[in-house]
Amino acid sequence: MKKLLCLFALLFLAAAILPSCSNDKDKPLIVACGASTSPYGYYVGETNAPVAGIEVDLIKEIGKELGRPVQFRIVPFQYVFSLVARNEADIGAAGIEIASDHSEDVLFSSPYDTSSQMIVAPNGSDIKDEASLKAARVAVLEGTSDIDTLRERIKPKAVLPFLTLEEVDAAFAERRADAAVMDSMQAESLIKAHKDKYSIQGKPLGRYQHGLIFNRKNSKLASAANAVIDKFKLSGELQKSRAKHFDILNTIPPARANEEKGRPFVVCLESSFAPFVLMNRNQLMGVDIEMAKDIARELKRPLRIKIVPFVEVLPLVESGSADMGASGISITPERERTVLFSKPYEKTVRRILVNTDAPYTAVEDLKGKIVGAKKGTKSEDYAVDEIHAKKTIHFDNAMQGILNLLDHKIDAYIDDDGEADLAAEKISNIDGRRVKTLDVSIPLEEYGFAFHIDNADAKAAADKVIDTKRHRGEINALFRKYKSIYMTLDIDNY
Repeated sequence: MKKLLCLFALLFLAAAILPSCSNDKDKPLIVACGASTSPYGYYVGETNAPVAGIEVDLIKEIGKELGRPVQFRIVPFQYVFSLVARNEADIGAAGIEIASDHSEDVLFSSPYDTSSQMIVAPNGSDIKDEASLKAARVAVLEGTSDIDTLRERIKPKAVLPFLTLEEVDAAFAERRADAAVMDSMQAESLIKAHKDKYSIQGKPLGRYQHGLIFNRKNSKLASAANAVIDKFKLSGELQKSRAKHFDILNTIPPARANEEKGRPFVVCLESSFAPFVLMNRNQLMGVDIEMAKDIARELKRPLRIKIVPFVEVLPLVESGSADMGASGISITPERERTVLFSKPYEKTVRRILVNTDAPYTAVEDLKGKIVGAKKGTKSEDYAVDEIHAKKTIHFDNAMQGILNLLDHKIDAYIDDDGEADLAAEKISNIDGRRVKTLDVSIPLEEYGFAFHIDNADAKAAADKVIDTKRHRGEINALFRKYKSIYMTLDIDNY
């Protein structure tokens, strides 16, 4: 009888354990993947086609080794780290450079590949080295560390982010870009695909190793992946994968002329200027996003959004690399000399915020102080030209600026009233801390959408959308809607 009871107990235990093991094995391996870094990850043809690339091959091997299906979640590069850090993805992949400044946020795998950062230019170009890039308009692929190298170290005349190598080729053909900086494998792919119209110039700007990323609590998965990476390299599968994807990339037809769907209407903007543009988790939304959709619809063109720092919005429009610039752009006589503006769709005034216990009562009191603003905005100009600040510190959005003000890291923060008032109210609702506004007279400004100086058709479409929405009361409704959404977001999510 005891033996029979023991047998039943063992059978019951096995029944309880086996489904659990099976569920773990069947649980998908979620991969946050940037699909614009060929040959590591890219779309084959249309953007709804399956993702392919060296990393895709490697991750499929990891899934096979663990006995788990793989699901690729395609996101912009800037969200790969945050999804993994929040444990909303098991693996992050986007041709990521292994870097110590991210080591506190995520775990890096062993390097699966090594590459160099190269300058590419049309044959016969005068651009031969890093020094000659400073006066150039430089193309770069969005979401890569090449953008950081250009913006922070080289600081060229303009940085022009593109999504694909075909867009880089188009920028060269139309003389919108003088050179490009990219991974050595991408450079080789571009040169081969376009029959040696281009060449690599000078020495590498840098060398780096590529790895996958994991949540810091997921060391077991990272160790399992490292074993697969070692095998992938030693068996020669890495070299086979490289060769395969170079062949594929070199046979994909140019995507520039898609007559059925039309040429994309490219809108560049920054992603943190509520209520005009804001990010809710991975969803981009806001007044300007809604307006851009309607303008693209009016033009009968598919919409494509490029997220860039605000300081790059107008240069991209001026160069023709984007059709429209958005995210609360003030219309000024200086800017009207280089771009076309739509009709104004909103008004703004500059806010100067200080701590409630600060002794400042006038603009003159801030002379020689440390002032926060967003780079490339009229607020930054005001800090330098009117306040004569000792130092201007740049922030991505009003939330960051006001939090630094409350922590007494800056003496004042300047921003447009819409975003500044919302952020100040939000912080006050969360922890009770308040700031005050200096009572100063600052001229009213108007916001508009920016277009290339020759793009009268797009301006006309925007003006029509603005007139229609204003007549129907929809613009005010959009501002109310996105102010309300912004107030519900966590500080860390904005």
